[in-house]
Amino acid sequence: MLTSVCIFCAATAVYFDSFLGEPGGSIAVLSLLALYLLCSQIALWVQADAMQREIELPYDFDSLLFLVWPYAALIYLFRTRGWDALAPIGLFLLLQAGGILFATLLAYPQSVAYFRAHFS
Repeated sequence: MLTSVCIFCAATAVYFDSFLGEPGGSIAVLSLLALYLLCSQIALWVQADAMQREIELPYDFDSLLFLVWPYAALIYLFRTRGWDALAPIGLFLLLQAGGILFATLLAYPQSVAYFRAHFS
């Protein structure tokens, strides 16, 4: 449950920063910290899942996950679960979409301008 909250909050913070026009200062630092939190949370989740399933991971797999988590986490999920990996992937995408929606609501006027500039 805590992993889901961290993923949602990190996605909200990163997209909120981009909707505000990527301002500098402390907001930029906090957005970068949220992105690092997202990467490290996924790496820690994979390690905890591997320990629970008694799967031995390569020595530096957590660093690989931190750097290329979208690919390495997908490979891990499909290798350990097969087609049942679609459930955690769907949950992750739902949390990301929820974070984007919440960030859009928080920065409504700026997010409308952002979407008009990038998708029109």
